[in-house]
Amino acid sequence: MSKKTWRRLAGLLFAPVIASLLTATPARAAAATLDQEIAVPAYFYPGGDTAKYWTQLTASGGTTSIAVANVLNGPTTVANPDYAAALANAHNAGIKVVGYVDTGYFGTTGQTTRLGSTSADEWRTQIQTDVNNWYNFYGSSIDGIFFDQAQNACGPVGGGDAWVDLYREASAYVKKYHPGAITIHNPGAPPASCYEDSADILVTFEGSYATYMNPPAELAPPAWQAAYDPKRIWNLIYDVPDQAAMSAVVAKSKANNAGYIYVTPDVLPNPWDTLPGSSYLSAEVAAAEGSGGATPTTPATPVASLVKATSLGLSWTSAAYPDVVGYDIYQGAAKIGTEANFTPRATTFDVGGLSPSTAYTFSVRARDRAGHVSAASSAVSVTTAAKSAHAPMVPGTPVFSNLASTSVTLTWAASTDADPGDFVDFYDVLKDGVRVLSVPESVTTVHLGGLLSAHTYSFTVKARDTTDFASAASGAVTVTTLDLPAISSPTAALTSTTATYSAQFNVPYAFHHVFIDTDNNAATGYSVAGVGAEYMIEDAGLFRYVGPSWNWSSVSGVSPLVSTTGGLYRWSVPTSAFTGAGATHAVVFNGTGDSPDAYTSVITVTRS
Repeated sequence: MSKKTWRRLAGLLFAPVIASLLTATPARAAAATLDQEIAVPAYFYPGGDTAKYWTQLTASGGTTSIAVANVLNGPTTVANPDYAAALANAHNAGIKVVGYVDTGYFGTTGQTTRLGSTSADEWRTQIQTDVNNWYNFYGSSIDGIFFDQAQNACGPVGGGDAWVDLYREASAYVKKYHPGAITIHNPGAPPASCYEDSADILVTFEGSYATYMNPPAELAPPAWQAAYDPKRIWNLIYDVPDQAAMSAVVAKSKANNAGYIYVTPDVLPNPWDTLPGSSYLSAEVAAAEGSGGATPTTPATPVASLVKATSLGLSWTSAAYPDVVGYDIYQGAAKIGTEANFTPRATTFDVGGLSPSTAYTFSVRARDRAGHVSAASSAVSVTTAAKSAHAPMVPGTPVFSNLASTSVTLTWAASTDADPGDFVDFYDVLKDGVRVLSVPESVTTVHLGGLLSAHTYSFTVKARDTTDFASAASGAVTVTTLDLPAISSPTAALTSTTATYSAQFNVPYAFHHVFIDTDNNAATGYSVAGVGAEYMIEDAGLFRYVGPSWNWSSVSGVSPLVSTTGGLYRWSVPTSAFTGAGATHAVVFNGTGDSPDAYTSVITVTRS
C-alpha cells in the first residue's frame, strides 16, 4: 500500500512547520534523569499455579503502567472468563491492558496466517479479526493493541515504505474504532527511522542481559532514538540474574532513552511467563524513577490546520527548556498520543480517525525527562469539514468460495464515487450487519476465518470514501459453514523402529499436538484426555514430560513433522527417542489455540 493510502486512512496530513517563538529559558532545577515506566509482557495464565502473577501484577498498579495480555498468541475465538476477570482487575487498578496480536511480519519473511497464507492482505484480515476479538471479548478492559513479530525495515529493496505502511494502517485501524487506544509495535530489534510515526510505542530491543550490555552493531540503539520521545521507546531484557545486574541494565536503558522498561531474571524458552520476586521488582521500580528537573511551563495553544472531514494537523511553539522531551496530546479529556519536542522548530502532531462535521477540542501538556508534566494548554476548538456530497456507489453482492468449517472467501465487484476529485477509500465487510473488516480500495477479495462450524452467516459490503461517507450495504450472501469435526481421521502405528501419526485438522489451530502415553498407564506422565503422556509432539518438535504441571523438555535431534497439507498433519518418530517405552502406547490428538480445544478419542497401538 502506498503512503498516500495509509495517510488517507489515518488522516495523517502534515501541518506546515511554523517558525519557533523561542522564549527565555526558565530557571533550571537540578539536571533531570529519565523517569521510566514499567511495562510487562504478562504471558502467564490467570489461573492455577500462575494466577499469583496476575494478583501480584494487579497489586503493582501504582507502579506498573502497561501489561500485555496474551491468551494464546492472540485472543483466540472465544472469550475466556479467567482472562475477563484478570484484565478487568488490572485495568481497574490503573494498568493499561493491551492485547497481543501476531502480525507475522505481514508474511514478508514467509510466515503464514492460521489459514495458511503468506499474503499481506490475508495477514491484514487476521490482524483485524484479532483486534476485534480483543475488544469484543474484554470490552473496556482493553486499552490498546500490542503488534508482535513486526517488521523493522521500511520495505523490500527498492520498495519504499511498503512494509511500514502496513503497520501504520494497522495502528490507524485500532485508533479509528477505539479512540484513545495505544498501539505498540514490537520488531524486537531497532527499527528504521521510518517507523517513528507507526505506533505510540516501539519495542527497540527484546533480548538477553548479555546482548543488551554488549550488543552487536545491528542491535545497538539507532541514532534517531536519542532525539525521540522516550515515552515512545520500550526495552525488554531477560536473563538478568540479580539486582546488581538489573540496576546496570536500567542505567543503560536510561542512556538509551527508553521511557518504558522491563527487566526480569526469567529465561528462555519463555522469559515472560513469570514475574520477578517482590524485592527484585521493587528495586526495579525504584531504579526506573526519574529525578531532578522542574515542572515545564504550560505550552501555547495549539493551532489547527489542514482541517479535513476526518483529519487535521496541530502545531504549537516548541519549548526552549532543554529538559522538555515530549508532549501529551489530548482530544477532549482523552490522551490520543505523544510527540517529541521539536525545538527549535515548531512541534506538530497529526490527528486522524475523526468524524465529518463534528466539533472537537485539543490541548497539549509538556513533559520533561524526570516525568514532570505541565498544566494543559488552552484548548483549540475545531469543527471538521463536511462529508462529500454523494455516497459511493453500492458494491456488488459478494460471492463466496473456498468454504470450510471455520472460514470462507468473499469476492465483490468494485464500487465507484460520483463526486469529482473523491474516490472510494475503503470497503467495510459486515457479518450479520456488524463490521468485521475494513480493507483498502484495492482489495475486493477477503479470506475470512474465525467462524463457527455448521453456522449460517449473512455477509454484505459497504464502500467508504475519503470523507468517511459510506454507501448503502450491498446485497447479502448467505453462507453456511461446513459441519466437520475439529479433528478427523486420526491414525497411529508403531513398529520396532518407527512410530507414525496423522490427523486431519479441520480448524486452523495455533498448535497441533500428539500426546503419547508410552507405558499405557494413565496414572503416570502428563494427565490429559484419558492418557498419561510421557511424550508430546507439538507441531515440528518432540518433547518429554518432566513435570510438574505443564513442564516439557525438548528432545534434541528429532524432527517429527513430515508434512502438512490442507490441514493434514503427518509425523514420524524413531522409537529409540522414547526412553523406557513399552510395547503398547496410548495416543490422543489435540488442537489448541484460536478455537476451543479439541481432543480425539484414545487410540491404542501395539508394536508390530
